[in-house]
Amino acid sequence: MKSSTTLNLDTYSCKLVICVTDQLKCESKKICKKYKVSIDDDTEDEGIFIPTDDMKVYFLLIDLKYLSHNTIAHEIYHATIGITEDRGVNDEEAQSWLCGHITGTVYKFLDKKKFKIKHG
Repeated sequence: MKSSTTLNLDTYSCKLVICVTDQLKCESKKICKKYKVSIDDDTEDEGIFIPTDDMKVYFLLIDLKYLSHNTIAHEIYHATIGITEDRGVNDEEAQSWLCGHITGTVYKFLDKKKFKIKHG
């Protein structure tokens, strides 16, 4: 099972693909192969943020069995920092606004798809 949505971030000239899956390793390997990027996949991840080399598309993947507020916040943080720092933006206010925008989009997506989010 995989469910995803795409958030266009015009301010940063990129898009963020948000995906919840029960096959995290498989999905991340497909993305890495397609975009020719490598990531450290030696650990058992609850979620993963994958940047592409061209900085036009980013991926935020969350493993369905670890879908919690903690995992969501953790991966959104990685996405926010990755996207802004790729563009030399280190301003906390800009990062906070982006973090809020991504967070709102993620929760609307999860609500629409009726995902059950664990606390913790």
